[in-house]
Amino acid sequence: FQGAAFQVHLGVEADFRAALKAHPGFEVEGLAELAGVLAAHGYPVTWSDEVPGQERFHTSDPFGNRLEFLRRH
Repeated sequence: FQGAAFQVHLGVEADFRAALKAHPGFEVEGLAELAGVLAAHGYPVTWSDEVPGQERFHTSDPFGNRLEFLRRH
């Protein structure tokens, strides 16, 4: 996947198991709007305030991979 300012490279392994702790994080604009869209489509959204100066949430993709989306203040 590629956008104006990013690239995401994906691969497949035969014995793959989704990680429960390790995960990619994406800094985005429109964080609350993204959370709303994901929740409206049935994806779990869990907000976290444990990192000062960041607004962020976690979700999972359809394969169980944990994803983090954040916005810095």
